[in-house]
Amino acid sequence: MDRIPYLDFVALPIFFVLIYATYIRKMTDGISNKLFLFLLYISVITTISDIMSCVLCKGSVISDTAVTIVFVSATVYHIFHTLTGIVYLMFIMSETRSWYWMTQKHRFYITFVPYGFLLVLLVVNVFTGCVFTVTPEGGYQRGPWLTAIYIIAALYMLWGVAYVVRRRKMLMRSRSFSLIMMYVLIAASVLFQLFYPKFLVEMIMTALGELFITLLVLRPEDYIDNLTGLPSFKAYSNDLHKICVNRSPEKLIVMRFINASQLRRYLGEDKYISFIKNIALRINKICTEKGLYFDLYFEQPGRLYLIIDNYDFDFEGIVYDLYAGMVEDIIEIESNGAKIIPRFCEICYPEDSTDASTIVNIGRQFHRIIPYDQFYTHACDIINTDSFRIKNNMDLILNRAISERKFRMYYQPIYSIKEGRFISAEALIRLIDDEYGFVSPAVFIPAAEQKGLMIPIGDFVLDSVFRFISENDFNELGLSYIELNLSVAQCLQADLSDKILALEKKYHVNPERVNLEITETTYENTGDITDRNIKRLSENGFSFSLDDYGTGYSNMQRISRLPLKIIKIDKTMVDDMESRSGMSVMQNTVSMMKDIDKEIVCEGVESKDQLDCLAGLGVDFIQGYYFSKPLSEQQFVAFIREHNKVKA
Repeated sequence: MDRIPYLDFVALPIFFVLIYATYIRKMTDGISNKLFLFLLYISVITTISDIMSCVLCKGSVISDTAVTIVFVSATVYHIFHTLTGIVYLMFIMSETRSWYWMTQKHRFYITFVPYGFLLVLLVVNVFTGCVFTVTPEGGYQRGPWLTAIYIIAALYMLWGVAYVVRRRKMLMRSRSFSLIMMYVLIAASVLFQLFYPKFLVEMIMTALGELFITLLVLRPEDYIDNLTGLPSFKAYSNDLHKICVNRSPEKLIVMRFINASQLRRYLGEDKYISFIKNIALRINKICTEKGLYFDLYFEQPGRLYLIIDNYDFDFEGIVYDLYAGMVEDIIEIESNGAKIIPRFCEICYPEDSTDASTIVNIGRQFHRIIPYDQFYTHACDIINTDSFRIKNNMDLILNRAISERKFRMYYQPIYSIKEGRFISAEALIRLIDDEYGFVSPAVFIPAAEQKGLMIPIGDFVLDSVFRFISENDFNELGLSYIELNLSVAQCLQADLSDKILALEKKYHVNPERVNLEITETTYENTGDITDRNIKRLSENGFSFSLDDYGTGYSNMQRISRLPLKIIKIDKTMVDDMESRSGMSVMQNTVSMMKDIDKEIVCEGVESKDQLDCLAGLGVDFIQGYYFSKPLSEQQFVAFIREHNKVKA
């Protein structure tokens, strides 16, 4: 029977294009990508063998050599065509991270015993022709047992469809559709060839199915880091979600360069990315040598995630070998003055946690919780610490604080050197949670900024400070004003000035009693909106300070252009006065600020020597623990009454 292989000739270049695209799109790392690439190679072998068996069967009589080649080609076709079903099933399982499914013996046998039966059939076919025959006169002819091969292929297809349907909640609709479409196309081609056996359409349908997968399942733009070519944090999060749904035991390793941002700035983008790629190659090499099934991911600026399917493997035992392999790169970088500080954390699922967000938080927070010199840690050692529990439950803590008003305002006194008394204070927000107690602003403020909760927190601060001012006689206490910070999110509000002016009227507060603090970062990030708010509030009597001077890139031209009353010098500059260069910087800073008529507050003053030195330089105000820590409203009023000699 002559068969027409024209569509096979069409399918073959499609497979080659898909292989090329897979490499070009850098979709070669990871179990799923490797399985799909293997699937493409199998499809090429299957198509070539199908073409050879068809082309050589042309004519009324074929030679003995051609008979042998056709027989071998047809055998190869059946071996690899059915292998396609197994590899594709494994690919689907890898897409849902269900490798543990294959480790169960009875399911292993269900998967591979049918294929073993097929191989036995093909061996027997050499002697009996029970599956197919090839003769000089008749060419390729189907045998009675060929149906068994189609039944085996159908079994893999049914298992695959059932598996996708069962695990559909783990996949986007487009992905589930594309995975099942492969089976639909192949099933349609088999039915077509039952009625029209001359036309070979299976491989072109397979090519179309794999094209669907390339376009809709393997999407590097969604899951690949553009700079390194490694799977991204989004891919890691997606696979972590699948692990938690499957409840499959996995070992996760997080490698964090805790000074990644500084390292990146020092080396430059290209050298830093090259360094990360080299580290990834070393991890790939050592894990491959150990026979591990693993996936590697990268998150900017410097965090590598490793998911290892070999749950019982002792990764800590090879981490020093890995670090030794990195020494060459490290020496090259550190010889130029940079410092590389890697830290590792091992997370065992489900032993340590079954919650994806908790696992992500462990990877994000562990280096801040462990001792600075601890190289390798286990999640079980930190997961129950108070520090991690607070950071891991920050959503709950913040939402509860906002809804139940768990925030409290504290005030740190500011001392006037000229007047010899306390004339103001900085309002500082604190969070006291019923369950977790005191939560540091260094923890909850960054979390609130990340989660977009600074507006309600900022509203609480504004209302509380205006209320506090209205409830106390500042003239009697000898106070001039209260300083309060404005966040970037607040300054981005077009109606910020409206809010503040409304509070002025609500509490009948003289605007001279309020000094609004902004940082240079805030000003840089908000631009015109901040300009408009500052201008309007200044016109209505509110004054402004530039906070944290010395931590950024302030220049005198910008400072002189802004309507600033006060410049607050950061604690880091105060601490640096111990060095000769630090003292010189402080002297010049104070001199420049005085030249443009700015008042100066120095923060973080903790000793008499610092106070005397700053007073000698001509600083106006002092804030810090030397005088007082931040105090509650009642404590602050009592402190001012005592130290400003105010009669009760």
